[in-house]
Amino acid sequence: MEAKTHYPEFLSVEEHIRRAQLQRSAHIAHLIAVGLDRLARSLAQAARTMGRGVDAEMDRRAIEADAFLKRAVSHR
Repeated sequence: MEAKTHYPEFLSVEEHIRRAQLQRSAHIAHLIAVGLDRLARSLAQAARTMGRGVDAEMDRRAIEADAFLKRAVSHR
């Protein structure tokens, strides 16, 4: 408060600094949000990929366990 009474010519500079800090905070928050979104999408993609691998392994085991399917499916 004392600075405002002794140095009123710096009030506009102080306001400019305050706005710059708010803009920087908003930009950092945006970067964090984008990073978290990309991380979530990457983890979801990895989970889908692993799920497809597990499904393929279960199909392979089912074919090996069933003698009829063993003959019907070509082996590469």
